[in-house]
Parts: sequence; C-alpha cells; structure tokens
Amino acid sequence: QCATTKTMTVVVNDNVTPTFTQLGPYCVSATPGTLPTTSTNSITGSWSPSTISTASAGSTVYTFTPTAGQCATTATMTVVVNANVTPTFTQLGPYCEGATPAALPTTSTNSITGTWSPSTISTASAGSTVYTFTPTAGQCATTATMTVVVNANVTPIFTQLGPYCVGATPAALPTTSTNSITGTWSPSTISTASAGSTVYTFTPTAGQCATTTTMTVVVNANVTPTFTQLGPYCVGATP
Repeated sequence: QCATTKTMTVVVNDNVTPTFTQLGPYCVSATPGTLPTTSTNSITGSWSPSTISTASAGSTVYTFTPTAGQCATTATMTVVVNANVTPTFTQLGPYCEGATPAALPTTSTNSITGTWSPSTISTASAGSTVYTFTPTAGQCATTATMTVVVNANVTPIFTQLGPYCVGATPAALPTTSTNSITGTWSPSTISTASAGSTVYTFTPTAGQCATTTTMTVVVNANVTPTFTQLGPYCVGATP
C-alpha cells in the first residue's frame, strides 16, 4: 500500500472513588440527612437504597453507583441508627404534706441528661403528680415520667385523760394514738402535784405523715368538807 506509518495516543484514566461526608449516626425515628447525588470529588450518581431509613436500630450499607460515562467506581456508606434509651430514675417519695422533697435529678441512673416539667417537687398539698423528664437534644433517649405521691398529714387522736385531784395517781400518756400514730409527749408524764391545767404536746415519730397535737389535763384542788357545828348537848338531850 502506498502509505506511511501513523501513531495514535490513547489515554486511559484512573477510576475515581467517590467520597462523601459520613452521615449519622441517627436515633430511631429521627429525621435523617439526604444522601447526596454528587460526591465531594464531583462524581454524580444514585444510591441504593435511595433514602436513609431510621425506622429501626442497626447498621445499613448504602451503595453509590456513578452515572455512566464517568471514570469512577461504586462507593458505599454505612449508616448507623441507634436505639432510643428510656431514662431510669430512683423513685422519689412518698412525702408528707409540707415536707422538704429531694431534688429531681438532671442525670438518669443510665446517664441520660435532661430537664423536668414541673422542675421541682411540690408538697404543698396531698395527691399524686406526674413529673416528665425530657432528654437533652443529641441523645438517643425517650421522655420518661415519675409519679410522686404526697400524703396528707394525720392528726393523732387520744382519749382525754383527767381531770385528776391533787395527789392522785394519773394514767400514763399513751405513746400510740387511737389512730395508730406513734410518738412522744412533752412533758412526758402527767403531774398532779398542784392544781391547774397543763398542756401536754405529742410529737409523732419521724417518718409518719402526722402533725403534733396537744392534750390539756386538769388537776383540781382538794376541797376540805365544811359542816355546821353541832352541839354542845346536855346529858340525855336529843342530838
């Protein structure tokens, strides 16, 4: 053939691996980010699965396939979805009306931080109140509740003692009321050494929802009987 030699330079480009900013981890039911259709090094393509699911906990591999015509390989991203933890707390109460309650803890026993609503326990009145704990954002945790009971204070009831006469032997002040409240008295025993009224105060033993109460014990003075003097008489007279 009447022909000369000729050359052709053929270029073969390296395949580029698409790179992406890692997404996640997420909490179950959280709103995930969107899988980007263009990599950080400018490769376009699509994902399989196409969207991130946070319906359940676990790790899922998402595969990126470059659009045809680009010298690029497939790439993967493993997205982690963590289970939500339920915060746990040591139960507080029950309390008595007017008692000083403990502070609601801002960190659970399983290390979840957050806030309460209402923020403090009130013992102003008897009843049950539900306190709700909301975890600080960024933790895989659910809300939690604690029901705190405040019991009404009982007034101890006693059978009235006395009145007594001066010098009489009095009954002992009972250390348990008729409605089952235990405690101590001040003064601790009834004195009949002198006439008058004395107030004895009963203080319930700690740990009972009960108020102090009083009993007024009366000691009456001894009366000397008086008579109209009889006589004198004469021997044989009718007295």
